[in-house]
Amino acid sequence: MVTKTEPTTEFVQELIPYSRRVFCNRNLRMDTIRYIGFDMDYSLALYKPAMEHLQAELVLNSMVDVLGYPRSILALKYDPQFAIRGLVVDTEHGNIFKMNAHRFVGMVWHGEGPLDKEIRRDIYTNRKIDLSDPGLMMVDTQFSLPEMHLYCQLVGLFDKQADNESKPTYDRLWRDLRGAMDVLHSDDSLKTIVRGNIPEYIYKDPDLPETLHRFRSAGKKLFLLTNSEPEYTRAVMTYLLDQGHPGYAKWEDYFDFIIASARKPGFFVGDTPFLHSNEDGSSQSIPVTQLRRGQIYTGGNLQELKQWTGMRGDEVLYVGDHLYGDILRSKRDTSWRTAMVVQELERELLGMQEHGSDLTELDRLESRLFQINLERAAHAIDGNRDRRLQGEARQLNQEVLRLEKQICVHFNHTWGMMVRDRAELSAFGAQMQDYACIYTSRVSNFRLYSPVWYFRSPRQRMPHEQLR
Repeated sequence: MVTKTEPTTEFVQELIPYSRRVFCNRNLRMDTIRYIGFDMDYSLALYKPAMEHLQAELVLNSMVDVLGYPRSILALKYDPQFAIRGLVVDTEHGNIFKMNAHRFVGMVWHGEGPLDKEIRRDIYTNRKIDLSDPGLMMVDTQFSLPEMHLYCQLVGLFDKQADNESKPTYDRLWRDLRGAMDVLHSDDSLKTIVRGNIPEYIYKDPDLPETLHRFRSAGKKLFLLTNSEPEYTRAVMTYLLDQGHPGYAKWEDYFDFIIASARKPGFFVGDTPFLHSNEDGSSQSIPVTQLRRGQIYTGGNLQELKQWTGMRGDEVLYVGDHLYGDILRSKRDTSWRTAMVVQELERELLGMQEHGSDLTELDRLESRLFQINLERAAHAIDGNRDRRLQGEARQLNQEVLRLEKQICVHFNHTWGMMVRDRAELSAFGAQMQDYACIYTSRVSNFRLYSPVWYFRSPRQRMPHEQLR
């Protein structure tokens, strides 16, 4: 609850830069939150583009050395600006596309460029996408972005190959690429390189220690719940937090309990026992029966966590970046409140500020189109009047299309804004809205708010409530 001594919402929003704000989908009273849990990768630890370049280099080498792909693929150049989260891979046709909240397909990319319009119509017109189709995969994590651009380049490279018998199918190409990337994350080869030079790959946010301290000072219990292995977790968290605040001798002191190798989303529904982690990263074989402060545990499951801590669902806020593994599953299986970290949102918000006049004009044009359609539908209009309105609507539609293209290139030159697909929310934006109670670009943005702040969502309107 906001006290009399706290600033009003309007005053706080004036003080906080737009790109650093916390946005609210569902009202959240932080004074009722007793536990705050954090994911690590792309949540507490934000990665630099060097991480994506490293992934791309290692996975191409693996495809050559292990899977027998031609050395010519090593000449492919990864572009970190190409992909955005929420794109869908169509492994049957070798395409990547963006879809809106209603699962209808917008932009489609094949190989080196946009798919031919006629082919796109034949494949996707009047087709509502079902993501349970094994030939479709929605990519919603930062770690998976390199795969999107590499897949397009590989499709383009093999499309030019004349010998159809020796080249892989689109489906095999994706499975080989995806499998090679999974191995990089599971065999420790990628993380060994990162551990050797953490500042090269991970941003050190100077505000993060103070942010966690403010939560603790307000009586919140903090915990770390990550899929990363204990050894890697120790290295990254030491870099982020050690010597970051005079009140904490070491990074473990910020957290009431620490769980690594959690295997989310299985953690929320499974029965894997908690094991104590040794200093060398190995786990003891005897299951533990309680969680002690300052120690690292591996595995575990939600039921024992609730039993040992007494935490109740609506008292817990979980902060993560993975839409499925962190946000959706914790929301469905636990009733925890959810905060989503969307690292790339900061860049998108800065773009919205810089091109705010274009976005305002687009809103004005779309509002006028809405009013024209209301007028034509609500009244018996004479022929001349109706033709004039139709003509105005056509002109407005053309101007909307022109302005949308102009705005698009200022965000992502191929896909536009991450959370929108023209006038609709993108599928990714709709899932953020459905499953994230609040969202922001980095954990340290919470430092700019009171730890007992009342986050309020904006009033939503249905179409019949718009201005008439």
